[in-house]
Amino acid sequence: FGVGWIAVSAGFIELAGPVKEMVELEGGLVAKALIGSLVAMLTLDHLMDGHGPEPTFHPSTATEKAAQVGASFKVVGRKPAPAMDDIPTLVAEMRSSFDSGISLPLSKRMEQLQALHRMISENEAAIKEAVFQDLGRPNGETMLYDVALPRREIEHVMHNLKKWTKTRSVGDISLLTFPSTQWLQPQPYGVALVIGTWNFPFMLSVNPLAGAIAAGNTVVLKPCNVSSATAKLQAELIRKYMDPRIVTVVGPEMQGDRHTTAALLKHKFDVIFFTGSPAVGKVVAQGAADHLAKCVLELGGKNPVIVADDADIDVAAKATVWGRMMNAGQQCISPDYVLCSKHVEAQFVKACAKFAKELYPTPEKPGCFGRIVGDSQMKRLINLLSTHGGEVTYGGEHDAGTRYIAPTIVKVNPDSSLMGDEIFGPILPICVMQDLKAAIQFVKDKPKPLSLYIFSQSKKIQDEILANTSAGGVTINGCLWHAGHSGLPFGGVGASGLDVYHGKYTIDCFQHLKPVLSKTQLPDMGLLSDPFFVYPPWTTLKETLLRFVADHS
Repeated sequence: FGVGWIAVSAGFIELAGPVKEMVELEGGLVAKALIGSLVAMLTLDHLMDGHGPEPTFHPSTATEKAAQVGASFKVVGRKPAPAMDDIPTLVAEMRSSFDSGISLPLSKRMEQLQALHRMISENEAAIKEAVFQDLGRPNGETMLYDVALPRREIEHVMHNLKKWTKTRSVGDISLLTFPSTQWLQPQPYGVALVIGTWNFPFMLSVNPLAGAIAAGNTVVLKPCNVSSATAKLQAELIRKYMDPRIVTVVGPEMQGDRHTTAALLKHKFDVIFFTGSPAVGKVVAQGAADHLAKCVLELGGKNPVIVADDADIDVAAKATVWGRMMNAGQQCISPDYVLCSKHVEAQFVKACAKFAKELYPTPEKPGCFGRIVGDSQMKRLINLLSTHGGEVTYGGEHDAGTRYIAPTIVKVNPDSSLMGDEIFGPILPICVMQDLKAAIQFVKDKPKPLSLYIFSQSKKIQDEILANTSAGGVTINGCLWHAGHSGLPFGGVGASGLDVYHGKYTIDCFQHLKPVLSKTQLPDMGLLSDPFFVYPPWTTLKETLLRFVADHS
């Protein structure tokens, strides 16, 4: 207060026009000193280092009630295989579990994350076998996607658990609220529903599950029964390793998925995490909307590959074939089609055939190349192979009995059936565009994809594509890699998804960052701590001061 008055009176701070006129008009020492103080705070903001002690928040410790939670439960922890009729009781008991506070202590969260890590590490062979039964996937792919990556995600979350769940200080000064201390206080949403999918059944269930646990929620996990062997194994392992009051599984013993999911969506969850198709995603979003619950949707998308004329064709072909054929093309971030000019088409098509043969020399042999997950999916893909209207330049062989489709390269026109919906199979269509501008427009005319892949040596071309297209994520001169970096968020945009996860972002999916501001009381007779000009009745002086403060906040 004193510094401000001296600064104004001595001319060290020059007041702006209307404020200066008001001070002169009122002729008040208090007005001059108060305005001087505010302007001094604004001027010296860059000298301020911290604005009061950093707040600390520790999640609640388990209460006596938390220690006894579950004693009266009838389903959770009691029934090894809940039935459809048990769902209302199961959801209610998981809410009682959360309300008890048992999931809040960091020690409990860490205990459950460690159990989840052990579950993956100690059952790698069983996971590989179950995935092979469902998808015929090579063990190397399963080791990467459904063992190593989930295990690394859990380790990453455990290592950063305290940092990612502690209060986050907000140090910026606002004249409107000064003096104050403010922070973001992470808080779990409550009861989470995680709905898994079939193509990478462990990774796409375990990764969001780890985030939900780390954030302090209780979780109902619904595996996908399309991969039936894996769903049954998930249920068996979760029930063996995890505290059922924190994580409980429902669905693998029930036939199909639609009715179980519909039954779950009738009940209130605080956050729902779904991985799957856009069609089912709309149903899940509607169910969440009925209860005004947060909804995270990780959906698919028809992911384009743009190969510019200056691209390294061998690099582009090898990366695209590898990314496309992983898990027999049944991957939400898989390259779905290629756009290139006539100048590089022949060279690119030839290179794709070369690398398809080199990477998958004996795809027909069990364990060497993935199989299509089910008969209906197989029928759809065989129909595409017979109606695309293009030229198969490599592969095309298939066997409905074993659900096998060979790695297939097809030259197509823009109106081909392969250029419509997401393919989700080991078929790579290549389409010629007149130029880069036409390729960009083609991508823009379709729903926003989950991933976009750019092959070009030119920074100018890369930037032109990035600036004029929209996608959930992008890898330049490679495929899939943006989804594998632990520091990058992963998720879609528009039709390809809502919200992001991976690493820190997975925890943030499942916790609300609650803004908190604490007003500081100073021995200033309320001149700054409780300024008179924010209260009516209004005068010209009050309005001028309030306008000045608002304009500089």
